[in-house]
Amino acid sequence: MTSAIEIKGLHKYFGQLEVLRGIDFRVAMGEVVCVIGPSGSGKTTLLNIAGLLDTFEQGRYRLDGVDVSQLSDREMSAIRNRKIGFIFQSFNLIPDLNVFDNIDVPL
Repeated sequence: MTSAIEIKGLHKYFGQLEVLRGIDFRVAMGEVVCVIGPSGSGKTTLLNIAGLLDTFEQGRYRLDGVDVSQLSDREMSAIRNRKIGFIFQSFNLIPDLNVFDNIDVPL
């Protein structure tokens, strides 16, 4: 099965603090995954990198077979616009709408 997301040996630092240490992560086309862990474990950092909202210092990230480290800001913005979306857990949603209608709003 082809990978939509393939992350290998990913490292992310905030100053001297290493928040992601050699992460390997793969999501196949059509696969649904859940990222869970305790507070401060790097979930949001990983998702921000996967969503092309943040960068990393070491490792490899391929999205649909494309090495994202070679993309310009404009190219990453275009990919975010066409391929990536976030559904937030408990905020940034319209309270009077169900989850499907909230997803439909930006479409």
